[in-house]
Amino acid sequence: MLSPADPRVVMGFYFSPRGGSAQVARYLCRALHDEPWAPTLFTGSLAGGIGDAAEFFCDLDTNVLDYSPARAAWEQGADPMNIDVPMHASFEDKHGVPDRIFVALDDLAYRRQVRSWTRFLASKGTDPPDVLHLHHLTPIHEAARRLWPRVPVISHLHGTELKMLESVHTQTNVAPASQWTTQWVSRFERWARDSARIVVVSATDAAAARRLLPVEAQRIVTIANGVDTGAFAPGPPASSSARRALWSRLLVDDPQGWKPGGAPGSIRYDASALDAFNDGVGGPIPVILYTGRFMKFKRLQLLIEAHHVRRTAGGPRSVLVIAGGYPGEWEGEHPFDTVERLGAEDVFFVGWRGHDVLAEMLGCSDVFAAPSVDEPFGLVYLEAMAAGLPPIATATGGPVSFINTDAEEPTGWLVAPDDVGALTDALTEAVVDATGRRARGRRAARFVHANYAWASTAVHFADLYRDVIAESNATNRMKPLRPTASIGERRGVRT
Repeated sequence: MLSPADPRVVMGFYFSPRGGSAQVARYLCRALHDEPWAPTLFTGSLAGGIGDAAEFFCDLDTNVLDYSPARAAWEQGADPMNIDVPMHASFEDKHGVPDRIFVALDDLAYRRQVRSWTRFLASKGTDPPDVLHLHHLTPIHEAARRLWPRVPVISHLHGTELKMLESVHTQTNVAPASQWTTQWVSRFERWARDSARIVVVSATDAAAARRLLPVEAQRIVTIANGVDTGAFAPGPPASSSARRALWSRLLVDDPQGWKPGGAPGSIRYDASALDAFNDGVGGPIPVILYTGRFMKFKRLQLLIEAHHVRRTAGGPRSVLVIAGGYPGEWEGEHPFDTVERLGAEDVFFVGWRGHDVLAEMLGCSDVFAAPSVDEPFGLVYLEAMAAGLPPIATATGGPVSFINTDAEEPTGWLVAPDDVGALTDALTEAVVDATGRRARGRRAARFVHANYAWASTAVHFADLYRDVIAESNATNRMKPLRPTASIGERRGVRT
């Protein structure tokens, strides 16, 4: 039994909403809307346009910390970390953006981060919550620790922090300001150690968390992300005219693709470019869809190369549509430059789009492809599968837990990482074998709708809240815990 009649859950999201973890926070808050578990969300934001939390979380109980003045300071040449509400930091080392990687921030910048979030949390009321659900490991942990030292914390990791810690340990892709690395690693370790539970999204991340963080295995819980099975569901095949209308809207009427250093819309197409989507006799050309950020581990450049190799080898044509890429943010070679370097044809950039547009794009595509290496989870693969598109992924990370390649009833393709030949072969099979492709898509949709609806995911979080609050009420400090089975094990699916 819980002692509080109406337990209060506070959820913290440090970043402005832009990636997969923001989608998870939004869907989970919606799924938990029934009392007593409706969270109060505290989140970062960039007002006006992409990253505006007031718009992104508009239907939720949301409190917004506005980073826009920090972004404006950066645009004027000032340090965005040296103002009253500093810009959030990042788990990735990117150039030409205001959010520097955590390990590049000195101690003074760290203290500003903590002070800003402490004031923000305190400004909305002094009553402590019964449980804190904090996404990622961030300075919110330190602020909450100082403000509410006796409130149990659930740290929900989405993989990016683990990738950064892994790069620190292997001394790869670490920011030059490495003199601050030791302090930051100690902070991440302390926040993890002080957490009542660490939630990870896949068995791969559970193993990484055990390896990289000082946390007992029994405090790590695997809860896979859910899918909005209402928004992402198979529909009747889109007609050639419906497909052309969608791609015309996204590529010609409202272009949002962007070149390196360019604004959204700097990649533009005229109406004649849409002929690539049609076979010339009224039939559609198979569309391969990628959507995601332009990060190195996504291996988007490899996908473009494989598409180019397949395209130049002859055989049935296909079109590669690239959606995503947070404006101004990329690692390694920009994918537009990859297209230019290879002279790749039939590759189109639609830019950063909303989740509702993703559902439309899936409905007008034929296969989803993203050859990421060690993808922490891969919610977008599941969304594609829920919509009836079979995915092509690598045999690493989260997708291994939900993409079935059994010869009797495959739901997609898993290829060796960084293997352009294997990826090319999978693309070729997906394009050539329309019957097999559609059968994989139907099986994929059935699997996701049966196992990954957000309603069932929310139940697991509600159970976790009950366990953590009960333990806190009993002792107000952590006791030895019984081992906790992963949600994947409870569901009977591979994790």
